[in-house]
Amino acid sequence: MVAFAEPGWNPTCIRRVAKTYPSGSEVVEVVSDAGPGFAKFLGNKEGPHVLACEWIGTRLAALLGLPVFDYAVFEYDGVPEIELASGCVAQAGPAWITRKEEGHPWSGEEEDLKLLANPEDLAGLVVLDTWILNCDRHCPEPRRINRNNVFLARREHSHDSLTLVVMDYTHAFTCGRALTQKLAGIDRVKSDDIYGLFPEFRKWMTAQHMQAVCDRLARISDSAIREVVDGTPDAWLEDLPLREAVERFLTGRRDYLAPDLTTRIFPQTELF
Repeated sequence: MVAFAEPGWNPTCIRRVAKTYPSGSEVVEVVSDAGPGFAKFLGNKEGPHVLACEWIGTRLAALLGLPVFDYAVFEYDGVPEIELASGCVAQAGPAWITRKEEGHPWSGEEEDLKLLANPEDLAGLVVLDTWILNCDRHCPEPRRINRNNVFLARREHSHDSLTLVVMDYTHAFTCGRALTQKLAGIDRVKSDDIYGLFPEFRKWMTAQHMQAVCDRLARISDSAIREVVDGTPDAWLEDLPLREAVERFLTGRRDYLAPDLTTRIFPQTELF
């Protein structure tokens, strides 16, 4: 049974495993009944909250108008039995899957960024990562640079262009640690750290791009945020007080960032 799926892509079961990866969420490359994809299961070494973070981060990316992979949440029944990279066995229950696309992680080279069909979405990636404290791409403290989480897809008809696809939010909010009600504390809601901002991005971002995304962030309603959090499977986010804390964090941080994030990133001379 599919619990949630993007229109037009509805995987319901795993046919076979292609490859396992020793990532934090122990992602598994699979072939589903709807084609190849990358799946994340209960039983991974970092626990169920990383799946909740994946769901929430991806849904918020879509609310901001950013390109994401086709994705689905489906009920994995334990068949076939899947051994994860750690040696643990994937547990039955809601599983996350994204459709495999042609493309590659960013090399770090400027040449890749020159080919982007959507350079304005670099600013969107920074806004989203900063909103949800996503430390698994470019994190200031502790310093982390992970270009593998910048995916460039070949979505355009021309082979000379690439599309930035926003992906992988398992380490949002708490860097892979369990979510707690402390997330809604003022120190996290009003953190001034900027996430996702690779130095190489600055040449391809403008203050206008950034402000446009911040304006979209400001327009995301409390009810839309609540709908995203409420839609998280119970097996991934277990209790009501914790859900309410996630909502308070997201609404409070939206209100903190949207008015002046642009001016914190761009010098005054670049704003006009």
